[in-house]
Amino acid sequence: MFNDTSVSQPSLESLKTLAVATAQAAGDLLLHGATKKINSETDDDVKMQADVDSENLVREKLKSSGIPVIGEELGGDASLFSGNELYWVVDPLDGTYNYLRDQPCTCVSLGLMRGPEPVLGVIHNFNLKKTYLGVPGEGTFINGKKIKPAWAQKINDACIMTGFPAAADKSAPAMEIFIKEVSRYKKIRMIGSAALALAYVGEGVADTYYESGTNLWDVAAGLAIIKASGGHYRMILTGKKPLNFDLWASAHEAWTV
Repeated sequence: MFNDTSVSQPSLESLKTLAVATAQAAGDLLLHGATKKINSETDDDVKMQADVDSENLVREKLKSSGIPVIGEELGGDASLFSGNELYWVVDPLDGTYNYLRDQPCTCVSLGLMRGPEPVLGVIHNFNLKKTYLGVPGEGTFINGKKIKPAWAQKINDACIMTGFPAAADKSAPAMEIFIKEVSRYKKIRMIGSAALALAYVGEGVADTYYESGTNLWDVAAGLAIIKASGGHYRMILTGKKPLNFDLWASAHEAWTV
């Protein structure tokens, strides 16, 4: 919940407005003004100038809030996760490889957190002009309209969204754990964007999201949307690097264990 009573802090309403406007402005840049220059790549990842340009725009627009930012491209203070202060968590382009290849599952993801707790989340699918806003205690909205997810009630009727982040453990033992986790579900979907996968669960077009070794900026906004929609999540620090987690998010709490 948004419990800060300091007069120096912006209101929750103004922060919602700012987050939506910022995500949509970044989406417009990615659609119409960004170049698809590759800055670096590895065997399993790619970094583009568009990510950096988008984050620079996002940071500039969020500056008016006076709230610190943790971003995928330009970093931030990881100790904020263990504190009690507000901070933004930004993925300026989630689904970078999809973006490079003109695949449609890409988005801008902006989360506002207080310590480990999500306060609000905005995920803007700029290809579809579809903006998710989740505020725990208020609900989830798509393009301003409140939605109620119609989740499956039985796991053998349910759809799980998942994926393999860059540098994921793809060894045989790790794959055995992965297969055991996802094989409980009727259908398995991978779209290459953790943020959009979580948005789909929050919307009710999927029922669970599971990923091992994901980063906070990939999921912060989605956690707010999951919670706002009445879902549940379990997040465990991996210890591999700061703000890296194994995450289960689902319609039903029993499906997160």
